Amino acid sequence: MSDLSTGTATFLFTDLEESTPLWERYRALMHELSVRHDTLIRRAIESHHGRVVKTTGDGFHAVFENATDAVAAAIAGQQAMLAESWPTETGPLRARMGLHTGESRERDGDYYGPEVNRAARVVGFARGGEILLSQATVVLVRPEALPEVEFVDMGQHRLRGLAGLEQLFQLRHPDLPANFPPLESLSAFKHNLPVQRSTFIGREKELARVQDLLSANRLLTLLGPGGTGKTRLMLEVAERVIPQFADGVWLAELAALTDPDLIAERVAAALTVQEQPGRAMLDSLVDFLRHKELLLLLDNVEHLVRECARVAEHLLARCPKLKLLVTGREALFIDGETTLQIPSLSLAERNGGASLESVKASEAVQLFVDRAQAVQPDFALSEENAGTVATIVRRLDGIPLALELAAARTRMLTVEQIGERLDDRFRLLTGGHRTALPRQQTLQALIDWSWNLLNDGERLLLQRLSVFSGGWSLDAAQTVACFAPLDANEVFDLLEQLVNKSLVTVDKMDGDEARYGMLESIHQYGRDRLFESGEGKTLRDRHADFFVTFAQEASPHMIASTMLPWVERIRPELDNIRSVMTWTLEYRPDLALRLAGNLLYVEAYWLSPAEARSWLEPAIERARALHEQDETAVPAVDLIKGLIGLGQADGLYGYYRRARRYLEEAIDLARHHGELRYLVIAIGTKHIGNLSDFTAEAVPELEEAIAISRDIGFDLGFAWASGVYGMLHLMQGRSEVAIPYYEESVKSMQRVDNPRMNASLFSGRAQIAYLRGDVGGARQLLLTGIENAAALGDWRTVNSYRSNLAHLLRREGDVDEAKRYYRETIVAYQEMGQMTAVCHQLECFAYVAIARGRYERAARLLGAAGHAREELNAFSTDTQEIEEYNRAMLQLEEAMGEEARDRAVSSGRPLSLDKAIHLALE
Repeated sequence: MSDLSTGTATFLFTDLEESTPLWERYRALMHELSVRHDTLIRRAIESHHGRVVKTTGDGFHAVFENATDAVAAAIAGQQAMLAESWPTETGPLRARMGLHTGESRERDGDYYGPEVNRAARVVGFARGGEILLSQATVVLVRPEALPEVEFVDMGQHRLRGLAGLEQLFQLRHPDLPANFPPLESLSAFKHNLPVQRSTFIGREKELARVQDLLSANRLLTLLGPGGTGKTRLMLEVAERVIPQFADGVWLAELAALTDPDLIAERVAAALTVQEQPGRAMLDSLVDFLRHKELLLLLDNVEHLVRECARVAEHLLARCPKLKLLVTGREALFIDGETTLQIPSLSLAERNGGASLESVKASEAVQLFVDRAQAVQPDFALSEENAGTVATIVRRLDGIPLALELAAARTRMLTVEQIGERLDDRFRLLTGGHRTALPRQQTLQALIDWSWNLLNDGERLLLQRLSVFSGGWSLDAAQTVACFAPLDANEVFDLLEQLVNKSLVTVDKMDGDEARYGMLESIHQYGRDRLFESGEGKTLRDRHADFFVTFAQEASPHMIASTMLPWVERIRPELDNIRSVMTWTLEYRPDLALRLAGNLLYVEAYWLSPAEARSWLEPAIERARALHEQDETAVPAVDLIKGLIGLGQADGLYGYYRRARRYLEEAIDLARHHGELRYLVIAIGTKHIGNLSDFTAEAVPELEEAIAISRDIGFDLGFAWASGVYGMLHLMQGRSEVAIPYYEESVKSMQRVDNPRMNASLFSGRAQIAYLRGDVGGARQLLLTGIENAAALGDWRTVNSYRSNLAHLLRREGDVDEAKRYYRETIVAYQEMGQMTAVCHQLECFAYVAIARGRYERAARLLGAAGHAREELNAFSTDTQEIEEYNRAMLQLEEAMGEEARDRAVSSGRPLSLDKAIHLALE
């Protein structure tokens, strides 16, 4: 058939009736029967010019260019199913079918949009052997082509989860059965449920959970902040469970009600209960409901929660068959109540490289796309905009109302423009439905509604808690937010109230204390109120003091046996730490350096060298200025630790000369102020790897560091200095000197018993094994090191081990396995910003190419690597690396000739690093 990516198409959905119990009872037989069924239906579709879009469980989704072919295919499929001989065990298999015609929207071979959803809902009304059609399909069928077909009007029906009513028709044909039960749609049951204006998206887990809880409980309250879709979820559940209630499902909307004394009257109006002279309306309700099997929906009770609780308790106590489903921001807190917190819609992955398919799987993305297409029919999720849409829905916390308001802006803005304006979301997200309640027309009004329901103490605490980023602990809340007029006990009690009112979320971490947070929109709202109140600077300073103290307390644990519990404590606080760093760099430079310096060892886990550097360099500049004015303004130890951290970050980036300057300054300060431990660390850092330009200078400094460590009993410093000293001698080809120092370094590190340091021991032990000729032992030690570092989440160490393992494999002749590791490490080094390491990986790819006889390729890679080293001013001083490079150049000269080699090397020099990496990975 021709392209149906645009225009009108007819969609056919089929499904086997009662197939689930058949699969349970006759699993082996059903495998055979499902193949027979699929063959019959597929043949009917394709023989009538249709195309199978996909299979859907035990059914098909097919598309046709015209309605007549689609109807003919459905008839042929049913005729084939009736003519087939089915086993007596299962009886005849019966397929139900539904057709609908509308605008087609095709992408990657699949169809999407409201017309497909409508077709899928039509088949849900059919019984086995029955064909149902929408009016849109019936009017397009050519009668002369199907003279024996009759369409019987079945009336208007509401399709579950979709807006409006649909006129449905049953197809009659002489060869097909005609006697089917009446269609069971909402119109067949007692209810007052409103017609929904839009499609229901996602929420399958929540739907199942609500139905399960409702079946087991008489009072279920759905909780959540405004805009999370509690009402829409409640109505969808109500539509699904309506057959279970003989006396129907009835909705009492309380959102617009302001007088609590009129709750009973509002419920009576929903049930059409008449007032009885001389009797309270609540008593009349009891008389009406006493023997009825009925589900009563109370929507939006938060502003009348106490009075609603009284009414609910009274009715449930006197009407044994009554069930209540309630929505609000807080529970009713009466006997027999079960509550369920309704989460936001599922979000797309945070990974920036998430695939289009994974983004499409997000319920929040699906809702955004659906609502965007309502105002901009040509809108589609694509590879180009998927990342931006994923970011938008994450920043809006998957809140349905916020997503709908944002999607409405696609009428005049691109998704990129919407994303850029989310920092001013309360101006951006306006313009909801004119007929909606005022608080549902803008995001600002939605949160204003919740804010106005709080008492003064709750408002004060909510705005103070907005100073946190990424959540907080109870201790943090009671320390930062606890000052006049709030004391610690009041903070605890008010926090509980904010949790009850769904404005603060709780994350109970296994085996640890609870953690609290806010949706980003509520957080921004609270932050605005905080700075309007005049408390903003006070709270930011208290927040900074708390986390600087926290970092100081955490720092020594990062190099002790107690590291792992502190890793878990620090991990959730990184957003707070970043926020504090931004504030202190501007307003408290003394604290900025203290915070950054105390994250010296934390950096290896969570911060990239670029981020560490972006904090440390300005913090040091500001601290130096303060130090010049007053030496006591900034503790020398903070400056020393900051300089060491900056030297480490620059060293990882390959800025060796700049790194040496920072480390030499740290060494001078440490000597001057007697900070011996940091003197040892600074010396070791200065002389590790490529930072060691001058052997004559390195030997005495490292010997001094080793001696100081012995004298003061600093095992970590001794291990660090000894290991670097051994590495230095190894780089100069003196393995007989290196081995004893490596061994001493390993023993000292074992005494420290720090998990991260223990993971790093395998490198030194592997080096010792290799130097002694135990290649297999060295390989196993590196593999074990990879496992240990990965278990700690120390991916930088993991990559270093993988690179060392690749070097070992290559030098032992296993170039294929070596290249497999290099393919991982070069990409990881690039992502981590360790560009000098990337240069060496390019050289290693060249050595692999030489081993495979691909000399031109090898020369180009060496040219690209050499040029990159020049740009970075990052030349290797490792004797072994230098010897390998020189040997490779000689091999290329022998294989190609000097002139051809140099020409090939020169051709690689113009390559950008990205293109050179691409060449290596080809």
